[in-house]
Amino acid sequence: MLQGLYAAANGMIAVEDRQAAIANNIANASTPGFKRQLAVQEGFYQKFAVAGEGFERLSRESNPGGGIRLSQTYSDYSNGVVMNTGRPLDVALVGPGLIEVETPFGPRYTRSGKLSAGSDGSLVTDHGYKVMGAGGDPIIVSGGIPQIERNGAISVNGQQRGQIKIMEFSDPHALNRSGYSLYSASQDAVDRAVPAEETVVLGQAIESSNVQLPTEVSHMMLALRAYEANRKVLSSADETIGRMIDQVGAPS
Repeated sequence: MLQGLYAAANGMIAVEDRQAAIANNIANASTPGFKRQLAVQEGFYQKFAVAGEGFERLSRESNPGGGIRLSQTYSDYSNGVVMNTGRPLDVALVGPGLIEVETPFGPRYTRSGKLSAGSDGSLVTDHGYKVMGAGGDPIIVSGGIPQIERNGAISVNGQQRGQIKIMEFSDPHALNRSGYSLYSASQDAVDRAVPAEETVVLGQAIESSNVQLPTEVSHMMLALRAYEANRKVLSSADETIGRMIDQVGAPS
């Protein structure tokens, strides 16, 4: 009985965590380059079985606990729809690459191609972070009409100004979200990354979020049903325990 109560409670907590990921996806459905988050749930019994530590003392029949928990969230890096904007500095990436930008916390990477010229004429993101050139320096785009090639090379009035630094990571799931559509990467991940080989840059366009609202809403409804089912199990277990206490404790 207690095992069922704990399992239902853990299930409700896991659903709440999953709902938070879904809500974040919905909130960023219109954010350029945003990649939806997927919540991975894992059963406690399976977790213990894999770990093996003290497993001989565990069983489904005799041990309290159980249920599931949110194991991790990871990003779905599938491409979003490319939309033409007509703005000369906007870029959309088709392929696995990410743009490297300079931040106060070190290099960061983004799929958001909503770019513009900063106060000093350098190419910046919509949050003001400088876009790095392939040589490691910012790209100056002031002084004329910019033209962006499919390899990320930028020219202004026919004069070459630099090339957007686009990196491809062998394991994009090793990247960590750091806010403002940015990702951070460990030094090991950076060392194994390579300059773009499979990524094409489309000028005057941006990549939209890959969030599909109908899918997210349906997942949210399913999660709500799971939460309600766990709540009913929890309530039923609580009532049963209460009756047992009353009956066992009542004088004969």
